[in-house]
Amino acid sequence: MTSDAACPPHRPVQPPIPPGLTTPFYYSSLSNVVVHYLVKKERVLHFFKGKFKDSGLEPAEFNGMASVSYNFQVYTGFFSAGVDALPEDWYSSATNATQELELNIVAYPKGRGQDVPEITFDQWLMGEDQTKLLGNHRIAVPCDNPRAITAGEEMFGEPKFATTFLVNLPSPNPCRAPGVEYEPEWVKTWGFRVNDPKVPSEFIFTAIVDTTGLTPVPAAISPITEYGIPNNRGIGCRWNILAPYDTFILAEAEADERVKLVYGTSTNQMGADMRELLHGAKAHAVQTYLSAPVAIQSRPYYLHP
Repeated sequence: MTSDAACPPHRPVQPPIPPGLTTPFYYSSLSNVVVHYLVKKERVLHFFKGKFKDSGLEPAEFNGMASVSYNFQVYTGFFSAGVDALPEDWYSSATNATQELELNIVAYPKGRGQDVPEITFDQWLMGEDQTKLLGNHRIAVPCDNPRAITAGEEMFGEPKFATTFLVNLPSPNPCRAPGVEYEPEWVKTWGFRVNDPKVPSEFIFTAIVDTTGLTPVPAAISPITEYGIPNNRGIGCRWNILAPYDTFILAEAEADERVKLVYGTSTNQMGADMRELLHGAKAHAVQTYLSAPVAIQSRPYYLHP
């Protein structure tokens, strides 16, 4: 019989849920656009040391290359004010909107390299890693919602910071073409800008993406594994996107025309990190996701012509 003294101390599999937070979080709507790059592995090694040394992760390799990406998310969620809450304690709004961006390196847990499937990067984009060991090591996560920043930092160990954005994203809602007569048109070249958190008139970077004329391929990459470091101990979680991504693999010859990455004058550390990771690199692929509309308000008509 083995004595209790011989047994290793129990370590919880799941970290506690911090006060004031709940799980899971159900998204009411989501737009997510992702730009993927392949770079030499040496460029990412720095981001598994220093403040990231407790991540418990190693950079993934795809034919000797590492993967860096950034994704811009816009999402909403509905919230209740509280069980048996009095009317004077109810919220002024039942919904909450968030915009945030992740700068990521694809990684896997240390000691699990032998369990990671040998697949190409394009196969990973399509969702062929069903071990879900390959996931996003977050390097920086700018965000504009205080509640999302608190949840990201305390529960998921994300390196979040508060800032603002400028956006021009794809949408089923049309813009209006110039001229007196009504003519709808839709955004085909889209983008986003991350502003400096201290000097909003300056920016960290701007991405402009043109997928005009490209044919998307559906990718079942979800659930996406996300890694973080709350309280100096690496964790993982799953992000379930409930429909395929539209995926565009870019030809190297046209990558610079399809994706333009422009750095601003901001001195924020994220800008320096992006230059270290991506300067001179060509975008390899773009993925977009837009949740389906749940209601439509159509054009009015006269009751009596």
